[in-house]
Amino acid sequence: MKDLSSMLGRVWHFKHFSKANLRIIVTAGQLRRFREGTIIFQELESSAGMFVLFRGKVHLCKLSRTGQVQIISVIEPVIMFNEVTAIDGGLNPYTAIAAKDCLTWNIGHEAFEDLVRRFPDPNIGLGMLRVLAGRTRMLIDRCEDLSFRPVVARTAKLLLEISNHGAKVINRRDHPIKEMAASIATVPEAISRSLRSLKEDQLIECTRTRITILNPTNLAEIAWMEPLFTTE
Repeated sequence: MKDLSSMLGRVWHFKHFSKANLRIIVTAGQLRRFREGTIIFQELESSAGMFVLFRGKVHLCKLSRTGQVQIISVIEPVIMFNEVTAIDGGLNPYTAIAAKDCLTWNIGHEAFEDLVRRFPDPNIGLGMLRVLAGRTRMLIDRCEDLSFRPVVARTAKLLLEISNHGAKVINRRDHPIKEMAASIATVPEAISRSLRSLKEDQLIECTRTRITILNPTNLAEIAWMEPLFTTE
């Protein structure tokens, strides 16, 4: 319980709470573990409540009727997800899949409402509004990508994002083709073609195990992004 309270205290929304109050909050929910590949909850099912991810990685996905998967967000520790159902008690807006073995804390809609009544602290509400605003902006950006950017531009943008604008090498085991395709709403074959094209243009170096960004400025142009300039 002490360790869990300490982990929950790392979440921005709960940082100002005392240890005693954190223990009360922790006992209102439950600790849940999920093996890699497990569906944590499914889209349009009854509210699964809010989760806080302490360890692992979670993909928030939309699934088409034909079985195509689109990853709308990748969740890594320590952050909450599915918070909207804790607020309104509605259906889950997406499917959550454990991309790695996960340790989470979960609280349902009714228990969350009880906590808010017990701790009527505006910081919790304001913090959730910031999270929801961030997700809204992300979805607007995703809509723009799908509407205007061709696949090669979306691929270039994704490479810049997961490499921290070329600052780190991309481990392909951590970012397999299938996952990358799902992140930009395309198929693996289209990603492979885009990688070959970017490699031929000497913008990236691509092997079976890693992808290295060779020219982030020109890659940003391909991605229709503003270049990241640094000052001495």
